[in-house]
Amino acid sequence: MDPFWGNLFRRRPAADALHQVLARVPLFAALTRRELARVEAILHHRQASTGESVVREGEPGFGMYVILSGRIEVRQAGADGQAHLLAVLGPGDFFGEQALLDETPRTATALASQPTSVVGFFRSDLLELIEGEPRLGLKIVMHLSQMISMRLRHTNHLLKEARAAAAAASPSVAPSHG
Repeated sequence: MDPFWGNLFRRRPAADALHQVLARVPLFAALTRRELARVEAILHHRQASTGESVVREGEPGFGMYVILSGRIEVRQAGADGQAHLLAVLGPGDFFGEQALLDETPRTATALASQPTSVVGFFRSDLLELIEGEPRLGLKIVMHLSQMISMRLRHTNHLLKEARAAAAAASPSVAPSHG
């Protein structure tokens, strides 16, 4: 191929990497290449240094983040006041998707444990997509609702197991007849 024309039509390596990461995120996995390119165009790129918070527990949530490189530790304050590690996330993982539906306070802190690159997809971006390209917006909202529904079912299952374990561990108290 001619060097001039080859460079003109070749995608940038960074764009290819972003596309590959986003295509694996369940929220975007069913999008066509054109739809995904539309989403890529409105993402917000951010670099986080080691120890820097991407989101903080208790602050309003405005959207979700997808990790392109680096590592994020998700921590939550416990009743004892200590920050407890909930998850360690890496490239291709995402967090904060509930903020696409509402702007309630974050339930955990996401902290970069090494230099990290993320892209943000915010609620305002989703609302603009819904208004400007309803079919694309609906596709994303449907996948978002499916993801949240799956997580809720999983949480309910874990809660049921925890209740059963607590019931098995606590001694039965026989009613007194006095």
